[in-house]
Amino acid sequence: MRLAVCSSKGGVGKTSTAANLAAALAATGRVLAVDADPQDSLGRAFGVVAKSREDSLAGLLEDPDLDPCAVVRRDVAPGLDLLPAHPSLEAVGVALAAQGGLVTGIRRVLRPLLAEYDHVVIDTHGDLGNLTLAAVAAADSVLTVFTSDPGSALGAARVAAFLEQHRRFENTTAVLVGVACSLWDAGGKAAREVAGALEGTELPVLQTRIPLSRRVPSATLAKRPVVLSSPSSSVAVAYRALADELLASYAAKVPA
Repeated sequence: MRLAVCSSKGGVGKTSTAANLAAALAATGRVLAVDADPQDSLGRAFGVVAKSREDSLAGLLEDPDLDPCAVVRRDVAPGLDLLPAHPSLEAVGVALAAQGGLVTGIRRVLRPLLAEYDHVVIDTHGDLGNLTLAAVAAADSVLTVFTSDPGSALGAARVAAFLEQHRRFENTTAVLVGVACSLWDAGGKAAREVAGALEGTELPVLQTRIPLSRRVPSATLAKRPVVLSSPSSSVAVAYRALADELLASYAAKVPA
């Protein structure tokens, strides 16, 4: 599975979801986590910070002669390697887009690495711009995340429309395999209303809901996803269940 974790806005738990799914999937096979967001939050979730542009995805996009294997950080967690981002990724993306080389750029970078991994998890920019499109073009599946905020539910529909649009343009063949609820407040009326509204659509809403938990930001500070830092906590259990549900959805929706 080559999974892009997307959202049309920030603050919905996208990166936490990507980090914890990557860590959970590493229990089932070798995983490459790819940080395709200039904010480099996925790398930081594992304690990895690129020292320079050349030491990151940005350098690999800018210079096709660089070796991706030399930039990947090995074994940042059990069964998991990581390709970090760098703040310069934003400018590199703009320059490549102007040259027409961005849409297929991440796919090109990952091509020599794919044989090493059972799964690739790509954390994307928190919008539906060119960097996100490049990440989706490198994936065969997409997960989007919503919260109790009605705006995030609308964002899930926008991600689905974004995929459909670019499938028509032949920029991607990726399939939306899941819409996941993050920061779930079981006692909140808004959360129940948003979840209910999405379940009334044709979107593939996953049943697993990731509870609101102080352990998630604490894990970020500890530079270790909660699946690894607090494996018996309810939120870690939920992330592992989400990974299992996602794999089942992927098997059902993505052609072998």
